[in-house]
Amino acid sequence: MKSVVSSFDVDHRTLREGLYLRSTYQINDKLSVLSWDMRFCAPMDHKPLTPGAVHTIEHLMAYWLRLDETIGHSIVSFCPMGCLTGFYLSTMNDVTAEQIKAALGRVYAKVFPIHGKEDIVGMNEIQCGNPSLYDIEGANEAMHKYVGILFSPEEAAAAGLKL
Repeated sequence: MKSVVSSFDVDHRTLREGLYLRSTYQINDKLSVLSWDMRFCAPMDHKPLTPGAVHTIEHLMAYWLRLDETIGHSIVSFCPMGCLTGFYLSTMNDVTAEQIKAALGRVYAKVFPIHGKEDIVGMNEIQCGNPSLYDIEGANEAMHKYVGILFSPEEAAAAGLKL
């Protein structure tokens, strides 16, 4: 039976790391919302990200992806998965997986590795409900691994990314 939650319709036993278009919602004749799975970890490997790494990446990517010249204007939301295996990215209209991948590469090159809490946008008592929950080492490791999943060594070298 089809669920009202599109991610419940995916067999999580078969998911691997990567970037997947999960669903498309048609809002009206002019607007589509695309929901992307950014899987940092395979769900059934039972090696999830730490809560602090998820929170750190959420802050950085939610901010920096919105500043990207190619896809920033199309981002609806960037949210963590409750299972701690990745993130949901929602975009409007005709954003492609290749555009998202390229934007992730640009953000990674600009922002990572992070060195201290001061590098995490919005990680303070005014802008965040739990600013003591962060994991710099875990976030750096997770992003490094994810970029290595998305980009071949040749693609990474061409994009100026250090894998």
